[in-house]
Amino acid sequence: WTRGSVAWLKKHRALAVTALVLLIAVPFLAGEAKDRLRDLYHARTPRPTAFPASARPDQICITWHGDPCASQAVQWRSAPSDAEGVLQYRKKDSAENAVTEVTAARSVLNDPLIANNPVVHRFEARLTGLEPATAYVYRVGSKTGDAWSDWAEFRTAPCRGESFSFLYLGDAQVGFDTWETMLHQACARCPKAAFCIMAGDLANRGRDRDDWDNLFHATRGVFDRMPVVPAIGNHECSSGTLPQLYLDQFALPENGPEGVLAERAYHFEYGNALFVVLDSNIAAKKQRAWLEKQLADSKATWKFAVYHHPAYSSAPHRDNTEVREEWCDLFDKYHVDMAFQGHDHAYLRTPPMKGEKAVGSPTEGTIYVVSDSGSKFYEQGQHEYAAVAFPKVSTYQTIDIEAGAADKLTYRAYDRDGKLRDEVVIEKSGPGPAAPAAASAGTAARP
Repeated sequence: WTRGSVAWLKKHRALAVTALVLLIAVPFLAGEAKDRLRDLYHARTPRPTAFPASARPDQICITWHGDPCASQAVQWRSAPSDAEGVLQYRKKDSAENAVTEVTAARSVLNDPLIANNPVVHRFEARLTGLEPATAYVYRVGSKTGDAWSDWAEFRTAPCRGESFSFLYLGDAQVGFDTWETMLHQACARCPKAAFCIMAGDLANRGRDRDDWDNLFHATRGVFDRMPVVPAIGNHECSSGTLPQLYLDQFALPENGPEGVLAERAYHFEYGNALFVVLDSNIAAKKQRAWLEKQLADSKATWKFAVYHHPAYSSAPHRDNTEVREEWCDLFDKYHVDMAFQGHDHAYLRTPPMKGEKAVGSPTEGTIYVVSDSGSKFYEQGQHEYAAVAFPKVSTYQTIDIEAGAADKLTYRAYDRDGKLRDEVVIEKSGPGPAAPAAASAGTAARP
């Protein structure tokens, strides 16, 4: 036994040293340092995925690559036996035989450390020329293997003057069994949600495909019908690497800043709202000019920013000064209504902020939110800029946009038990950001 153990240790010296370092160091570390050591261990360790691919398509996910009024991008996975991917779609109210067929682009994802499923095929189909505010049904599969998904439904974005709702989730990252339940609760709470914003750290080990398998298993039946709008978190860039699996698995708008890799930052308009998704893992200054142009050029009534590292942190001893210094003055200048953030694993909402100070009305400043939807928690720091703050609670957020003579936004945060934890109401009397007189905000008491 001793001779066998010595031989094994010689053969697997790097793995043994890594495991020993983890055993000694992890109890004395916290937060991201502990995560990095765990990433190092997983990067060297063969392991099975709990959800291997099969001939039948799965991990079906819809996003936008172009205009939400006229396009839809659909991604899915299958086993290597499927060399071709096909998407069939039609208007929901059209005849069943009025189907249009699109051949999907195929890519090969190879992770040799996934012991039971090292190679999978990933397919992507982009639909264009769709009609606004219209329901479509679709299915994906392979004509050769005659393996098809169930029919699913999506709806294109409405015209500018219509009301809509959406979801916002902070870091999912770990605990996908309970996160899956909460995701379905959010959908039940807001059944007409048009899309779901995720503010980074969708997976815990962003370069390990089995961790993404866990996420996509948890989103089945949801993200094949509701577009996901993701931002890149630090865990998508595990150990400082390129977020390759993130980029491989989501088809996103390629309208970001010059000099920044496509799909890392992007923007789109939905209804009467502008959404600017930023990448806080790379230099904020490189995105500043592009961010200003999007905010300055937009005539949207509502403006939202989405990124991972908070301008106003909720955790103790964390501060992202570059984000605040490079972006927040532009939020002030062009009046971004709300900034959706993640990363800190403790809920916080600021009052309206301008010039790094609290102001009296949402029409004067930007409301910053840090949310955590997963089951990983950090301690809550004591911050003067916190209007509502609480630790160790998973939440999801619903945002309802009512369009009309008095445009109205209702923001609500719920915990996984369905308890309302926070609420803000903002009203505007006319189009665009310059309507200060009729704004009001209601705020729930500190839990």
